[in-house]
Amino acid sequence: MLLGLDVRTQLREIFSKDLKEPVNIKLFSQAIGCDTCPTAEELLKEVAQLDERIKLDIYSPLVDREISARYGIERVPTIVVEGDKDYGIRYIGLPAGLEFSTLVHTILQVSKREPKLSEKTLEFLSEIDVPIEIMVFVTTSCGYCPAAAITAVNFAIANDNIKAVVVDASENPDLAQLYQVVGVPKIVINRGLVEFVGAQPENAFLGYVMAAYGRLKNGQA
Repeated sequence: MLLGLDVRTQLREIFSKDLKEPVNIKLFSQAIGCDTCPTAEELLKEVAQLDERIKLDIYSPLVDREISARYGIERVPTIVVEGDKDYGIRYIGLPAGLEFSTLVHTILQVSKREPKLSEKTLEFLSEIDVPIEIMVFVTTSCGYCPAAAITAVNFAIANDNIKAVVVDASENPDLAQLYQVVGVPKIVINRGLVEFVGAQPENAFLGYVMAAYGRLKNGQA
């Protein structure tokens, strides 16, 4: 077991109290060429066993090509957390260490079917009518990373045009190098249209997203 008895007990209590609606987790994994995939499978199986409202399906991009293409899977392991629809939330890597809290908070927030954001933020996000991808680079030892990742997740839940992609920088060094990640969390919007570093407050995070939206609308992308 990856999760200790105390952790499993705590999670059961949290899910029993705070999980509102069923959550579907899709793990895209493969046995060959992926060192962390077996651990990701075991971890998610243990999480799913804690509450019957959490459903886990495991797919191999090499075999299940149609659904992998539908969800835009390019790397393994990739975790999709969805409710009654796909919110565009992806976690690329193994959510271990401090990033396990990102997984738990994502499950809980998706179960609520609504974001945890201020009315002002929701008002601004409702204006976005073009695709926005928020990529959050994290590491499992980064104390500030979960907050940045969860903010992106909430933004994705708020607007179907927004996608949140959390990327473990250590497991994906090519992406980290491509986007010049030297500190985490680093947030990359629409593949470099706007970038910033650090777990910013909600209003500051919103400012960067709206700046990217403005550039897209002005044809600067």
